[in-house]
Amino acid sequence: MINKIFKNRYFIPAIQFFTLVVFVLLIYGAIGVFTNDPAFAKILRNTNLSNLIVWSYWWPLIIVTAVLFGRFWCTICPMELITSFFGKIGAKRKPGKILRSGWVITLFYAIILVIGIHTFAIHRIPEYMALYMIMLFAVAVISGLIYEKRTFCTHICPVGHLLGLYSLMSSKQLRVIDPDLCKNCKTKDCISEANHYKFTGRSCTSGLYPANISDNRTCILCGQCFKSCTKDNIAVKKRRIAADLFKKINLTWAETGFFMMVSGFVVYEVLSEWKVSKKIVVAVPNWINQSLNITGKTAGTVKALVLFVVIPLIFYTVLAAVKKTAARETWNASFTQLALAVLPITASMHLLKALLKTTSRIPYWKFVFSDPNGVKTATMLMNHSAVLDKSALNFLSPVISLFAVLLPAGGLILSFLIIKKQQHKNGISRAVSLFAALIYGCMFLYALIAWRIF
Repeated sequence: MINKIFKNRYFIPAIQFFTLVVFVLLIYGAIGVFTNDPAFAKILRNTNLSNLIVWSYWWPLIIVTAVLFGRFWCTICPMELITSFFGKIGAKRKPGKILRSGWVITLFYAIILVIGIHTFAIHRIPEYMALYMIMLFAVAVISGLIYEKRTFCTHICPVGHLLGLYSLMSSKQLRVIDPDLCKNCKTKDCISEANHYKFTGRSCTSGLYPANISDNRTCILCGQCFKSCTKDNIAVKKRRIAADLFKKINLTWAETGFFMMVSGFVVYEVLSEWKVSKKIVVAVPNWINQSLNITGKTAGTVKALVLFVVIPLIFYTVLAAVKKTAARETWNASFTQLALAVLPITASMHLLKALLKTTSRIPYWKFVFSDPNGVKTATMLMNHSAVLDKSALNFLSPVISLFAVLLPAGGLILSFLIIKKQQHKNGISRAVSLFAALIYGCMFLYALIAWRIF
């Protein structure tokens, strides 16, 4: 079914056009909806229809699909359609070394996470969310006008590394069917420069040769190679879960830096669901803010920097240093081993956060269609003249509690299996990876069992 869809010349562009229309409508529904009151914003984020869809359903769905199936969000993403169109009429400059390094993606994500979300609350204030989405659209257009091919998707998109790393966990992969057919192919239409700017049936504009794809990180599943290949030799195949993680993978420093931030972010997102664990998680940044008398938006910036940059950097660097000194691993190998050891736990906890978020927002759907703007509903909820019906949440609670235990346990077990298969120079190096996974995984497991079971 999937392969038939990819081979159809117009189905995916039609879906991308549809998601583009939805993208524009979501912006329209959020423009002008603003508040300076942080308490009101916490309610408004769920009562404004656009904000509710983007942050509580659209974004969690992207995470779920990436972990379970790979980068299929990229297949239907409207930014791919936009940047490809403007790339066709643009200056077609080659991306420089900095863009190709992957650090632009990491920095872009860091700015959105630290400044956008934790300083200006773009996830709570609908108008800020709309401005963020407009900015993404503008960056896709400008990069298309300046650079060749699909530079935005390959080298700029702020979630590019996230989707690439999580797709290592997926049960699907795009590969060639018969490598010998590729070797003997004379035209190689899948990488031919003559096909770079076709509307459909383009050669790979991510700079990949399908026959050489070894893992899921870099292919964005746009499906163009299906239509350009004259030998019908490309397919999306099933595979065992996390197959890529059981073989040798070298992460770039940009990917490693990105993952360290994400692993810290997931700790905060999941453990903040329970008041007791949240108090522990934010203790250090709160102490810093109080000691330096930092308040307001700047306090949010400090909190984000400490939780998503400083603490993860210390955690991974200390363990990598042990690997470097006791096992003679290289710095890159040490950080890569640690990141891949922890990745299944981070991904499983991101899945749990997606489940918690989508289910917790169910009561708000009663109001959003009669008041899509959300201001009136938020006002009523704040002054208690309206009440949320949480019967659905009570019904789902046992199921959520079950997943709250199974997901971290499953992630931890998968991490142990991956570490067992990883190449280490000696037992000390492997033990350090096991220690990292055990500390990281048990932190979630203990807190979630205490919260959901006891």
